[in-house]
Amino acid sequence: MIALSRLHTFRAALLLVMALLVVLTACGAPAAPGEGGTGGNAQKTLVVAVPGDIDTFDPAFTAGSITSQTTIQNTYDQLEQYKLIEQTAPDGYKYWIADTGAIEPMLAASREVSSDGKTVTWKLRDNATYHDGKAMTASDIVGGYKRLYEVGGSASFLLAMGGATTPDAFKAVDDKTITMQLDAANELVFMNNVMHNTSSISPEHIEKVASPNDPLGKQELKKNLAPGNGPFVFEEYKPGDRVVLSAYAGYYAGKPKLDRVIMKIVPDATQRLLLLKSGDVDIVHEPPVKELDALKQDPNIRVLSIPTTRSVHLQLNHEIAPFDNQQVRQAVAYATPYDSIVKDVYKNYATRSMSLVTKGMPGHDPSFWTYNTDLDKAKEALAQAGFAGGAGLPPIKLSVRIGNEEDERTAVLVANNLKQIGMNVTIEKIAFAAFNEQQQAGKLQFFVDNWISWVNDPFYHLSWLARSDSPANYGRFKNARVDDLIKQYTLSTDQDARLAAVKEIQQIMAEDVSHVYLVQPNWNVPMRKNIQGYAYLNDELPRFFYMDKQ
Repeated sequence: MIALSRLHTFRAALLLVMALLVVLTACGAPAAPGEGGTGGNAQKTLVVAVPGDIDTFDPAFTAGSITSQTTIQNTYDQLEQYKLIEQTAPDGYKYWIADTGAIEPMLAASREVSSDGKTVTWKLRDNATYHDGKAMTASDIVGGYKRLYEVGGSASFLLAMGGATTPDAFKAVDDKTITMQLDAANELVFMNNVMHNTSSISPEHIEKVASPNDPLGKQELKKNLAPGNGPFVFEEYKPGDRVVLSAYAGYYAGKPKLDRVIMKIVPDATQRLLLLKSGDVDIVHEPPVKELDALKQDPNIRVLSIPTTRSVHLQLNHEIAPFDNQQVRQAVAYATPYDSIVKDVYKNYATRSMSLVTKGMPGHDPSFWTYNTDLDKAKEALAQAGFAGGAGLPPIKLSVRIGNEEDERTAVLVANNLKQIGMNVTIEKIAFAAFNEQQQAGKLQFFVDNWISWVNDPFYHLSWLARSDSPANYGRFKNARVDDLIKQYTLSTDQDARLAAVKEIQQIMAEDVSHVYLVQPNWNVPMRKNIQGYAYLNDELPRFFYMDKQ
């Protein structure tokens, strides 16, 4: 194993000499997706510094840990995947992004849809195997789907959203043929079906690890990864230290260029950057934005900065005073220092957000958000709400997650501006787990939050964030018309009508000030300059198969 630690003086000097000998050039284009090969005899190990540990190895329940999700995404394939398209960064670096409008085969060799759009038939490729050598069958895929419904995993909610409402929607016709029966023809179900949550664990493995008290293997899979079928094999997990993956030589699309990947668990962001600068790691996840410009000055480091559809916003709980008052919410919208947040917090590695349906998502329309920073208008709205100069306001807490530096700095700027209109705000820093628990219970009054939808569809997005009965509607926004439009158009194939409905929803939410929209941050990836082929998808999970190390 490779042990990662701070460098001794001699090693640091040696690395410096080696770095000076490197010829620094922009990386060339990566091989097209699907092309394997080792690229030489020397073993290639990619080391990625990640902030968090594993919470589960069960695809049905990965929700909080990016490290868990990344492990599963790289050890399991799905029936289909987004097509990747090549992009060129300003420095000439070639990387991949997802074409969210194009889906292509992965474990499936083909897909056919019936004339009424309700029956989907996949043919499984012949050469797909689990890592234990077992050939994959249609029964394996169907059994995996049925388990997702039985355990109540998030994927079953997503599939039901797309019209596959029960586990009986899936059938194995023969060893290589799978059918899915839908309640209504739609395109959303295919986008919901490319996620790592839909990974199929072999039913034979579930039977092997099940017990009378755990018939679906939930407890076992929380602690141990089942045999996968993707480009990398799970090799080792040391809690609090590392996750190690190795290339699967029998992968149907060819052996990955990388031989091993080590995800090094480093909670401290500053330490992650020190490891990158020293060469102990190759890539850093979740770097502090304030350090990116300085990192760019290092000749051995590249900073890839990719625009996203992520929304960072203020949540105002519509069920907790004073934010049950629309004019108080308007006062906050007028008082928010938008430009300062973009410039001083995100250092211009973000753009201003003006709709919950963010830029880059079909139907995005910023024209309804008419709020700019204007303290006089903010004071006027607060007075009209009955709290002139802040008189009579209840205590207000602005909550943020501990450790999210950008959220904390945003909260300080917002609180300072609100103080100028008479709203005295206490900033409350809450540990990640406790924050999530209070958020999901609807107990947070006022907080900084963010969201990115893994499916780039406005109704998928709004089903989570704007539907009154959604578990992710943390601000408790409720509007009957919005609920009706989401219900009516989520599965609609009438694209013009869908876009018109999205526009109406954005107008309603802006007028109601359902949220206060702040920024769309970039996805920032500092990496050593010898790393090639980074792939960005909306789930923000790296696909190591496409990467190489020169």
